Amino acid sequence: MSVFRKPSKSSGLPADMAARMERFGRFEFDPANSGIDASYVWSELQAPFVDFAGSDPEGFADELAEAVGPAGGFALFGAARTIWSLVGSDFRSPSYDGVRMAALEYFRSNGVPSSRLSSDDLRFWREQRDEPWLVGRPRPAPDRAGITPLAPGEARPVARLTAADDSNIVLVKAGPDGGYRAVVEARNSDTDPSRGHFDWLGAATLHDLYTQIGEAFQVPVHWAAAELEPFIPLPPSRL
Repeated sequence: MSVFRKPSKSSGLPADMAARMERFGRFEFDPANSGIDASYVWSELQAPFVDFAGSDPEGFADELAEAVGPAGGFALFGAARTIWSLVGSDFRSPSYDGVRMAALEYFRSNGVPSSRLSSDDLRFWREQRDEPWLVGRPRPAPDRAGITPLAPGEARPVARLTAADDSNIVLVKAGPDGGYRAVVEARNSDTDPSRGHFDWLGAATLHDLYTQIGEAFQVPVHWAAAELEPFIPLPPSRL
């Protein structure tokens, strides 16, 4: 029997629970761009359910799964994260496992890369499914990659992560002891806007280095050099 049933009239949750969980799911997925204030998240989307979750974890998980099932989408993720937060990371139940897997299936069907998942959610997926999260295109063969050799002393920009003026920029250059390095140009800290250069990845060849960068990005960033683009395995997420 599906854990997503019509909410019972005796539910201890408010009638707008699915809408609350949808907002919480969006905040948990992308806090900076959700437009939701963190103080509101706790006071309206979490704190009201602390007592119910603590006194009857399985009942809470059952009713929450029922409430968000018809809504789907981010409401599923919000519910899964609420149970994880208020009941505990080690809690398991059919309702919790069901709503958590449904949330992951929603992300997967919309092309969300594994880099956007928590390590706990990725481990849960691997325990439940004997298949990869997403399968991207193969990397270009070395003889068809079209990578221009670096000039002596060149630090080549190959990616800009966002459109922001202070976006991190990835450059590639020859390593001091042979091989090649990917270096990130970024703010020195949240309180120090001056820019610094920070070692990130290293490889014996530019082809191997581009492969590592593409696998780290998984999906396209704001800008990538034409010779790096084929190494980014997945299309943009739809979320």
